[in-house]
Amino acid sequence: MNGKIAIVTGANTGIGLETARGLLAKGATVVLACRDLAKGEKARDELIASTGNSNAVVIRLDLANLPRIRNFVTKFEAQFPRLDLLVHNAGLWPRTRRKTEDGFELTLGVNHLGPFFLTHLLQPSLERSAPSRVVVLTSSLHFEAELDFEDPMFKVRKHRGSLAYGQSKLANVMFTLALARRLEGRGVTVNAVHPGVVKTELNREAPPHANPPRGQLSASEGALGPLHLATAPALEGISGRYFEGTEEKEPSPFSRDVAAQDRLWALSLSLLKLPPEDQREGATSSAASTNG
Repeated sequence: MNGKIAIVTGANTGIGLETARGLLAKGATVVLACRDLAKGEKARDELIASTGNSNAVVIRLDLANLPRIRNFVTKFEAQFPRLDLLVHNAGLWPRTRRKTEDGFELTLGVNHLGPFFLTHLLQPSLERSAPSRVVVLTSSLHFEAELDFEDPMFKVRKHRGSLAYGQSKLANVMFTLALARRLEGRGVTVNAVHPGVVKTELNREAPPHANPPRGQLSASEGALGPLHLATAPALEGISGRYFEGTEEKEPSPFSRDVAAQDRLWALSLSLLKLPPEDQREGATSSAASTNG
């Protein structure tokens, strides 16, 4: 990874922190994309001390706020000429229905729409830097989920944290497969990974009486899958796949439905006020100026 530039979202804690550590240990320059700058800077100092690689940079990223996503991309592109790796790690599991600052249901907004928009804005950098990779963290809970296209924001349905989270993780897999199709032949690979049941801050809103998930891995163990997808030479050119840890698996039947993937893609463009797909030639580079 010497000379490679990577972005890891949510890199100040948990799997993101350990993924960043692994990339730095392999010689990469890593942008720690964190919502809390103080926590990000503390993580950066600890990562530099533990790896001996000082090429760790903190840039604020708030996936619940579209203007701040655009601001992150502006700052990144001002500092770095290329992007070899984008790791979508940041996510949350709220137990109550809340909204992002742009009015989206929080779980879908942060876990799917934010990463979708970030990838859209960074796509030119990824293509210029080909061969490059996108790694999307998801969950095996996507097997139990369905995406309600009529009410994705739980405006009508009763909100349940587990339903909203499962739907967002299903959206992650569908996004991965849809983006891989769209980037075929452009030198950018896109793969999704379930890191395992990992003890992280994801469950910080779980009720006190809830039983912890069985077989919890450490964050460093959970980072093995994302690091494999990010760095393994054997995966060069491999795209549109789903992994559990380091093993490739077949994702859910719902996620593999191409018509459903395209419907989610169109819905995401509409919600984010991005141009329809047939109007997107050249639109990516101007998205920051055309969407307020």
